[in-house]
Amino acid sequence: MKEALSLLNQIEADHVLDAATGRGDFIQTLKQHLKSYVQIIGVDASEKSVDHAQKRFPENDVEIYRMDLDALAFDDASFDLVTLLNSMHHLANLDKALAEMMRVLKPGGKLLISEMYCDGQQSEPQKTHMMMHHWLARIDRESGSYHRETYSRSEILAIFNSLGLANLKSVDYYIPVDDPKAARNCESLKRNCALAFKKAETLEHNEEIIREGKRVLDRIQDVGCAGASSLMLLGEKPKTKM
Repeated sequence: MKEALSLLNQIEADHVLDAATGRGDFIQTLKQHLKSYVQIIGVDASEKSVDHAQKRFPENDVEIYRMDLDALAFDDASFDLVTLLNSMHHLANLDKALAEMMRVLKPGGKLLISEMYCDGQQSEPQKTHMMMHHWLARIDRESGSYHRETYSRSEILAIFNSLGLANLKSVDYYIPVDDPKAARNCESLKRNCALAFKKAETLEHNEEIIREGKRVLDRIQDVGCAGASSLMLLGEKPKTKM
């Protein structure tokens, strides 16, 4: 995790866009760890998430807007840094969203993407996180929302490499936990499970989905949980036309 934060520590960016900001968790990280910034703008398609983030950041150097990533309402070359955290797997039109992020990025500006992956040397508690994520994704898909299963590390890297960025840097990281079975490490997953069960109960032919959810809960109890490994990627938009 220290290596991932060290990438942020090196970045000076006056105007920052956090795409798919959700409730603003990564904005908080950016505020704490960027070397310098003037303003951070977060955008998300969810009205509920935007409302929460707006209340969370009343300060003048942060603005939050409801906006679709595949139609960003910003001029070309508006931002010195564009970030996307753990959201690639939520984007139905990923190519268009990435094209829009590149459009609003200044030449010489930086694109930073961080995404968890499903393969590699994941511990058993980390596999619990992955198992739960795939279950939640299945419920969302059955409910009519786009939510694909987790990308592999090589898939994430290939997508990033296709953008034509220069000065590429990458860091694999995870957040270590001392005791995977400790309540403080698993409370949020259990809360998410409870909400997911309520959603699953509204679906037709939901028996297998509910059984899968019970297997996730059993695994949290028996094995514990820890955040899956992620890949943080940083690149620079060429100053000459791509």
